[in-house]
Amino acid sequence: MNFLLAFIQLISIIVLCIYEYRMKFVSVFLWATLLVMFGIPHFLSVVFNQMEYGYNVMIKASIFVILFNSIYLFSRFMLWKIGKKRKNIITLKEHSAIQISHSHFPSREKLLYVFFFVGLIASFVALLLYTNFYLGSIFNANWGSFYVIGQNLGYGNVLKYTNLLFFATAGVALVFRLNGKKKLFVISSILVLFYSLITGNRITILPLFIALIIPYVFNEKRNISLKQVIFFTTAGLVVIYSVYFLRLLRIYGGFYLLMSNFDFWGINNQIITMLLSGDGELSLRNTFYRFIEIDNDWPGFNEAHTYIRLLLIAIPTSLSFGLKPPDFAITMGSASLNNIYNTKSSMHPTLYGDVFANLWWFGIFLGVFWAILNSIVDNFVNRRSFVIKAMLIVLFGVVYVIAGRGSVYNGFFIGYTGCIIIFVVFLMTRLRLSK
Repeated sequence: MNFLLAFIQLISIIVLCIYEYRMKFVSVFLWATLLVMFGIPHFLSVVFNQMEYGYNVMIKASIFVILFNSIYLFSRFMLWKIGKKRKNIITLKEHSAIQISHSHFPSREKLLYVFFFVGLIASFVALLLYTNFYLGSIFNANWGSFYVIGQNLGYGNVLKYTNLLFFATAGVALVFRLNGKKKLFVISSILVLFYSLITGNRITILPLFIALIIPYVFNEKRNISLKQVIFFTTAGLVVIYSVYFLRLLRIYGGFYLLMSNFDFWGINNQIITMLLSGDGELSLRNTFYRFIEIDNDWPGFNEAHTYIRLLLIAIPTSLSFGLKPPDFAITMGSASLNNIYNTKSSMHPTLYGDVFANLWWFGIFLGVFWAILNSIVDNFVNRRSFVIKAMLIVLFGVVYVIAGRGSVYNGFFIGYTGCIIIFVVFLMTRLRLSK
């Protein structure tokens, strides 16, 4: 029974990946992330009997995932049918697909990508100035130091706002790529790459990979060929390897120290060891298992805190008069550590772990919420002009990967602030052109 259910949950995630790929939904990145971070590892753990938790826990996890996925798929399909009948979805292609292709910029769009490119450069320059001011040199840069500085500065941490500008503008790399502006694409890609290497923040590499993958996802093809399977598998492995490389930067104390003691085979062996041991990102699902084992018996669980926070995303917690709950990732971190006094360590147990912690077994019905939310995102993105659409697809691609690993609120906060920045730039260009 354990093997059968583990296999069915894997198939359910694969079906969702294929469905959302064929429909050209941006949320395909959510399911691709869950396939890599939960579906495949969970199945392999059962097959090879490499389980940190008992059979009952693994069976319950499989059942929860199957039910959540089924409710999501049914809701997503029905919403698409309703939207199609009402003809309230503006698309470039049929079936509400978001399509992007090679095209020449209208003159009014050129100013847009110039502003976004300047914004990306500004975020990188701000990072360099911030690093030199607080750490003396970029050679002293490492994730741990940035984390400590951020904790001490709080809302005065400039890097926090620089990161938001970075995520909002990094999608310009995709705009350049789709329009054959090779030099600008290379420059913007280098900026994203070095931003990630300096900060040591793993999610900052995502815009680059998503910009590279998107043209192979949002095209006119709906059937998946063997060639595409090989490509997406290879791309997934490269992304996973890169994420673990950035994790290794933290262990070594930054990019400079890593390169000072560079040993390709030694570093490669460490990354492979972390992968095979299920360490890092691939171990996040274990916290979901723990929540099942303790049956959500922890203060703050079963109260939908993540989703209340999402609804109040525009209001700072300190100004919400107690209506906005505290960061639920900290609560999940406390449960993971079995330390009720924890106030700093957070935990992101994949999306499945997050919905379970929020509403226990009733969390399967959050599949309806996610279907509605993802439909809104797709319709919102698909109504934009070419440049804005490309920027938003990269932005929400990043959001969905972050949400898939279980950092739901943080992911959508990046999306929320990114949309504000993108549309402020849009209005600025329109005002300039109207003069």
